[in-house]
Amino acid sequence: MKISVRRRRSGRRVASADQPQLPLTERRRCACLVAAAAIAAAASTGADAQTAPASDATPPATASAPEEAKPAKSAGPKMPPGMVRYDHPVVRDGKVILWHGAWRNGVKSKDRSQNAADQTPAGATPDPGAAVAAPAKPAPNSFALLADPNDACASRLAADFVAAMQAGGAHGQIIAGGVSAAALGAAVDGDSADLAIAPLVALVADPQASAAWRERAPYIAKLSGEPIEIIAARDVADLRQLAGREVGFGVANSADATSAAALFNTLGVAPRPAYEPLADALTDLAEGRLAAVVAVDGRCAPALAQFGADKRFHELAVRWTPAMRAVYAPARLTAKDRPNLIDPAEKLDTVAALRALIALDAAPGSSRAQSAAALTKTFFESFDRLLAADRDDAWRDVNLAAQAPWPRLRAAQQWIEAARPASDASLQSFRAAARDAASADGGPAAQDSDRLYDSMMQWRGAGQ
Repeated sequence: MKISVRRRRSGRRVASADQPQLPLTERRRCACLVAAAAIAAAASTGADAQTAPASDATPPATASAPEEAKPAKSAGPKMPPGMVRYDHPVVRDGKVILWHGAWRNGVKSKDRSQNAADQTPAGATPDPGAAVAAPAKPAPNSFALLADPNDACASRLAADFVAAMQAGGAHGQIIAGGVSAAALGAAVDGDSADLAIAPLVALVADPQASAAWRERAPYIAKLSGEPIEIIAARDVADLRQLAGREVGFGVANSADATSAAALFNTLGVAPRPAYEPLADALTDLAEGRLAAVVAVDGRCAPALAQFGADKRFHELAVRWTPAMRAVYAPARLTAKDRPNLIDPAEKLDTVAALRALIALDAAPGSSRAQSAAALTKTFFESFDRLLAADRDDAWRDVNLAAQAPWPRLRAAQQWIEAARPASDASLQSFRAAARDAASADGGPAAQDSDRLYDSMMQWRGAGQ
């Protein structure tokens, strides 16, 4: 059957010169027959391709009219090796995250199957008789640790922690991020890390902000304190003079900003916070644009060590009270710590904001709590490695059994109770003296310090 080719033009039809024009009904019938024949031929060709044996020979070209070139389907994003697809939408920094590491818990079997399927070479035909390789199990002791990149001391503690854990058989990486209450809440909900080093005030300072994830972020250990330093011009003699004035708090969502906001709220003073890095804030202070600057654990800040050589600035005292005991510890600085900002004969009292190592998204009974339990065991058993000479001195001030006003990971509490030594009368005497001194109005006095020292010496002598 010969097919005529027609071109539509406005107002007329043009018939082929070698084919008489058929009636309209007959032309439709022919078109339907041609279409049916084409569909049948395509189906036959597909069936032959599926049943024919594989061959390296190139099939002969068919004598048919050339088809229009079809655009190749755009390949979707290829899953990287060792990753699995999220089973729920995860958005970070405005971007949709498709995959996460296979070391995370909660990976469903369908995700692992999909991961294996995505890594199968294109065109490969599975052999029904071949053994199916079991999917790789996620490493039980791998972790991601969240730390504030603007806190050099916290970053150093994080590096020490990862190194000690690696020596203990766990492998981790440091994730830079904010540690405010809002940032930690986002980390708990966003599955961005397993552990975090954060100021304790970020957990307890605003119960309304942390209530939603309180049980999902238990602490493993209370870490050392970060001395809070408030630098101001010498005409500012008291913290209350900063009310209503602009004060540098540090970078937003950082440990400095979180601790500064909580401290001023505790003291009942309301300055206007300015959020910028410490070095920039000190420059603004020197040029009169800020009334004061807050620095947390400034021993790791070179900009603060070099500031104030012209003697125009000094540090303000912060009076510790028993009401601050939950999240602050008393601290004292001298000219040895800040020769440019503290007079030689001065002993400056301030407070230290306590840190905590917390587990993220580890609600009791969850799979993440089981992973956190394994990491906690490695951390506690590897703790002596953190006391080496090449580690940060702050680790030597850590008491693993110290309590905090926050839920503790059950596995951590169980490990501590199992490792607790038998009752020691001299130790109990020392603890009683410490409690009495801490309960004194206005903080420990000089005689309390002497009594604590004598009690500690007796305890150490009894233990040797």
